[in-house]
Amino acid sequence: MENYWKYIEGLADDILAEREHWNEDCLQDVISEHCDGSQLVIYHSQAHDFIKWLSYDVQGHAEDMVADCYGGEYLDYDRQASLIAYFALEQMLSEELQERLQKEGEAA
Repeated sequence: MENYWKYIEGLADDILAEREHWNEDCLQDVISEHCDGSQLVIYHSQAHDFIKWLSYDVQGHAEDMVADCYGGEYLDYDRQASLIAYFALEQMLSEELQERLQKEGEAA
């Protein structure tokens, strides 16, 4: 997969299409569910490719989140890559949705 932004935008489209089933109080849970089931997280080879594509800042933040949540726990190479991919995807998808919701609020 080469265009990760398009993939993230597609996830955001899916979440917004399901809007009748969630409210803003549970949006983070909905984002987490989509990230947890993402092919970028499930498949280790895709997680590794996604990490290579990430900006230094996003990757660093995701690595910090893994350390905060799993510090001291043994994580093999592939499991660590999947967790980094999860936290990076979660951050990027959250930001995409917040931008869209803010634009909707401004347009209303």
